[in-house]
Amino acid sequence: MSSANLACAEAMHDAFNSRDWDGLRASIAADCVFIDGTGHRHEGADAFTDDYSKPWAAAFSDANRSEPHFYDAGDTVIVEIIGRGTNDGPLGPMPATGRHVDLPYCEVLHFNAEGKVSSGHAYFDQMGMLAQLGHAMPGD
Repeated sequence: MSSANLACAEAMHDAFNSRDWDGLRASIAADCVFIDGTGHRHEGADAFTDDYSKPWAAAFSDANRSEPHFYDAGDTVIVEIIGRGTNDGPLGPMPATGRHVDLPYCEVLHFNAEGKVSSGHAYFDQMGMLAQLGHAMPGD
């Protein structure tokens, strides 16, 4: 089962990079609960895709998940990536800055028996991202 989970995690990140939203959605269980790096809950495949993934792509139209490292732990896959992109759209309430971001990012994905993501968490340095965007000063 674990190699299929690893392949699913890799396919999810490829789908994000190519903006294949249907492909991404197909990897997520209908009852998935995912907690993003800001602490927001996204429940279900539609919320994971529409409320978690698409806003990143809207805020960084050239966003890509690069330098991936996938760690297979059976029914769990840990993903470390560098999120890269230029902030050319609003990020929540913050206006676009036109600045480039290189953001280390980690996801812990749990899989169900059907090989779909059933839950997970994401972690990233929010202050570091805000500093790169010019919304915060380093060390604030």
